[in-house]
Amino acid sequence: MNRNLIIINLTIILLLAVAYISGYYFLNYLLEFNFRYSLKESGFEYFPAILAVTALITYLVSNLSIKNLSFKAKFLRIYPILNSIILLFFIISFGTELIKKQKELSEKETEYGLQAQKDIQNDQVTLSYAGGFSIPSYNKSTLSKIRDIRKKYGVIYTNTGCIIDPIDLKAQKKYTEIVNPYLEKRNGKGWEDKMQKEIDGLK
Repeated sequence: MNRNLIIINLTIILLLAVAYISGYYFLNYLLEFNFRYSLKESGFEYFPAILAVTALITYLVSNLSIKNLSFKAKFLRIYPILNSIILLFFIISFGTELIKKQKELSEKETEYGLQAQKDIQNDQVTLSYAGGFSIPSYNKSTLSKIRDIRKKYGVIYTNTGCIIDPIDLKAQKKYTEIVNPYLEKRNGKGWEDKMQKEIDGLK
């Protein structure tokens, strides 16, 4: 009996550890899952403290008289119950956050989809890219010519800065999925290379 209780305790602790680490991914939905990175960023060093607190509570309760059970028997029964409650709390918390993130993503995808249709009608597509604030390598006259070339191909490029919102980045793909076929139909295959050659010819 005690052997089975020990196995149950270890299984619940393992599930609790997995839930704790996975929680970082759910709280930062759409980031590529990386176990080592999630382990580091989840603050796993605090995980033993959770087990210590539930063990302390279990220790105190196990000292009470319950059905004439031994201290060990009471501890092995109460400890998994407390850890299961913590596990359930993690699942509900992270699950709620995941649903919230998915809803936010869906709303942003709809927003980008509508914007894509509007930009196609206006024949002026905006392609966003993430990055820092780079120092311009062209003078104002050349930059104006570059803008004219891009306008000819029906595109505007905008830098969203170095701060990346994973949900917004994912939602932007919806925009790209809609405008890419339009741009290829408008400008022909390999239009980006042709456009870049024209820009390079300004140097």
